[in-house]
Amino acid sequence: MLTHALPHSAPPRRRPARRLATPASQAAPDRARRDLEPGRVSPAVLRRARRAALAVGGFLLPWCVVLGVTLPATAEARHWTAAWVGLDAGEAIAALATAVLLARGDTRAALTAAAGGALLLTDAWFDVCTSAPGLGHVTALAEAAFVELPLAGGAFWLASRLVRGVTPR
Repeated sequence: MLTHALPHSAPPRRRPARRLATPASQAAPDRARRDLEPGRVSPAVLRRARRAALAVGGFLLPWCVVLGVTLPATAEARHWTAAWVGLDAGEAIAALATAVLLARGDTRAALTAAAGGALLLTDAWFDVCTSAPGLGHVTALAEAAFVELPLAGGAFWLASRLVRGVTPR
């Protein structure tokens, strides 16, 4: 018998992904909803998370003022194409991941939908802020108003419904 060997422990158990409720099972307690109930996260973790969020927000607000005062009015970007292709690729990946997770009935689609909404808002903001004056700016405003912002709103709506445990129709 080896006395210096570490005790054998079972491999960690993977928790299965939460699934969307089906109409037949909505009357029964929904296991996916239990994970979202208050009290599932320890108060200490929530307290640390609130402090971290407060620290980040407290730092970023004055930092925005510093940037507004010190950044030049114009700049030249070397990797302009890569930046825009990367942003649009991120939007596509978020949308496709959301579709796959929804097809599987997985409530984690809320995460990818929220990420996609945030990327769409970012895209609209930078399209409008970096567009050339004239027709380019009008086009960016129209694309933001009629494509990106409505899609972002839809993505956030979907994410909020999934977080609440409501199956979208």
